[in-house]
Amino acid sequence: MQPESRQSGTRQSSPLTRSLQKVASLYGGGDLRGAEQACRELLQLHPGQVDALHVLGLVAWRRGEREQALEEIRKAIASDPGKAQPYNSLGVMLRDVGDLDGAEAAFRTAIGLMANYPEALTNLGNILGETDRLADAEAMHRRVVELAPHYADGHNNLATVLSKQERWDEAIPECEIAVRLQPTRAEFHVNLGNAQSALEEWNEAAAAFRRAADLAPDNADAHANLGIALHHLDQPEQAAAAQRIATELRPDVAHIWANLAAAQVDWGDSDAALKSARKALALDPKLPGAYNSVGLALAAKGMHEEAMVAYETAIRLQPHYHKAYNSLGTLLHAQGRFSEALNAYAEAVTLAPHYSEAQWNKGILHLLLGEFEPGWRGYEHGLDVKRARAYVPSRHIRMWKGEATSGKSILVVGEQGIGDEIMFASVLLDLIERGTTCLVRADSRLHPLLRRSMKGLTLLSRDKAALFHVEKPTIDFLAPMGSLCRWLRPNLASFPSRPGYLKADPAQVDTLRSRYRERFGDRPIIGISWRGGTGRVANVRSISLSAWAPILAQRGLGFVNLQYGDCRADLATATRDLGVEIFHDDVVDPLKNLDDFAAQTAAMDLVISIDNSTVHMAGALNVPVWVLLPTVPDWRWMLGRSDSPWYSSVRLFRQATAGDWLPAIDRVAEELRRTLGGDRERSARDQADLDASR
Repeated sequence: MQPESRQSGTRQSSPLTRSLQKVASLYGGGDLRGAEQACRELLQLHPGQVDALHVLGLVAWRRGEREQALEEIRKAIASDPGKAQPYNSLGVMLRDVGDLDGAEAAFRTAIGLMANYPEALTNLGNILGETDRLADAEAMHRRVVELAPHYADGHNNLATVLSKQERWDEAIPECEIAVRLQPTRAEFHVNLGNAQSALEEWNEAAAAFRRAADLAPDNADAHANLGIALHHLDQPEQAAAAQRIATELRPDVAHIWANLAAAQVDWGDSDAALKSARKALALDPKLPGAYNSVGLALAAKGMHEEAMVAYETAIRLQPHYHKAYNSLGTLLHAQGRFSEALNAYAEAVTLAPHYSEAQWNKGILHLLLGEFEPGWRGYEHGLDVKRARAYVPSRHIRMWKGEATSGKSILVVGEQGIGDEIMFASVLLDLIERGTTCLVRADSRLHPLLRRSMKGLTLLSRDKAALFHVEKPTIDFLAPMGSLCRWLRPNLASFPSRPGYLKADPAQVDTLRSRYRERFGDRPIIGISWRGGTGRVANVRSISLSAWAPILAQRGLGFVNLQYGDCRADLATATRDLGVEIFHDDVVDPLKNLDDFAAQTAAMDLVISIDNSTVHMAGALNVPVWVLLPTVPDWRWMLGRSDSPWYSSVRLFRQATAGDWLPAIDRVAEELRRTLGGDRERSARDQADLDASR
């Protein structure tokens, strides 16, 4: 809000008009000394002239002479109590010195004298907004945009009030109008990005913040908020870079350090996250977001009790802090305290119904507990969070809600990782059996496998250009692949008993199996995989090969590496420390050619793996697969089961105590001895003779 100077609208003598024009020109050009001198000369000729007194007050204000400024403005009001502009300037000055009641009274007087006075309406609206009288503030700002539809600040101010009421759908159009009217105002782009962030429209928000940062490279909020958006887009390195710029610009702002800490947690650098969060707390010991970041970093380091204290502190400082409740829920979930976790997620959702992260987490926990209806409802919110879920290619095609699809067409969007797409592909058969025309957008590495396994699919790549020919008239429904389950897997009884649904290339399977038979003779061929996930998930799921000793030490077995990624160091360590060779087939690269990997997996007699995409490939191919699961597994494996409704060939071996894999590994080793049978010792001796003859 700025005080303003306006000439009187009444008819005046030509010399007075020229004098006022000179005053306005000098003041508007920033020549405060010249403006003051012109005002004093005018007042000598016209004592008490209201506009000259008004400008003297403005000059004093701009010089920082606050008492003098207020005195001159009050002289102007006393000289002509019927003029609105001095009251507006008085209100601005009083507001800046902290007298909100006096400021409000001055603005109301100005509006009483000039009902359609946009500046006074704006200033009163801002006062009302700052004091949480949001309905009245909104009314003021709506009057402003009606009186001055091209006044960009009016639309921006209205958006601010709407945002305070969490009416984001209404705030965003007002922000967009402000940006369109004045596209070079960085703060307008920041406000637009903030509203989009509230609706978790992270791509759009990131674009708005980038534009703001380009327009105003020294705007710390633009960089900080860009970091938040990139954090939610699962771009932790870029997020951390943006946050670092913000901290360099404003190293004294606590919440910027807290945001950097949150990005560093997702980046996997929990030590750096703790350092950043503690810098935030040094600047503001009562900042809830900093405690939340501390908790995230401690949880990532496995320090659960300390993380719990941090989250509880954040909630104590800000009882309505929905993100802290969500963080608390994830910690309780990881500890197996499921009822408490559900309560924490529910509290987060109650406080912030638009908060998709908590909706998603709550849904995932319901699915883990076998509660499918609330589980799939919550799972839908995964479309809105950083889970690598779908870019939905068209907003003009109707989303499928379980309607009959016989004779209809549906575009199914595969939207997650390879393991998820393999698992959810089982649901495509349901649609095909119902007479549905299915277009499937999936990872192109899966196309040969899907084409061979399911007749009637039209396969599209994930490249957006591949969807240009998909028009509304040719497609009846649209569905993300995981969302099909809400309608086709509503309960356990809805899972069909299929002995696998994917088919590897038979010739390639024979070729690979012959190669392994040549190497291992008649020994059972066991494929193994021991790593999966990222960050904390990887630490919970993965098992070092040294811990596999009870399995790998058994004689009479041939082990084949099914682990994707560079694992040469792990294999060398197993050979050195355990005296076991795990054959690595250079012909197959699971990350590049999934059809080859499917054939390799199908060539196994048995697969033993931790929870990763290898399990999904084996299960979908109906290859026997034994899965080692942590105490709190991924949602799809549920609790207390030794089998899985997703795959008939899966057996589950569950960890009994968090972090202790040995009992589960011993059970797998014992089961190997029990089920594979035969004279394994003789087979091992024969193989040793074969190896020696090579």
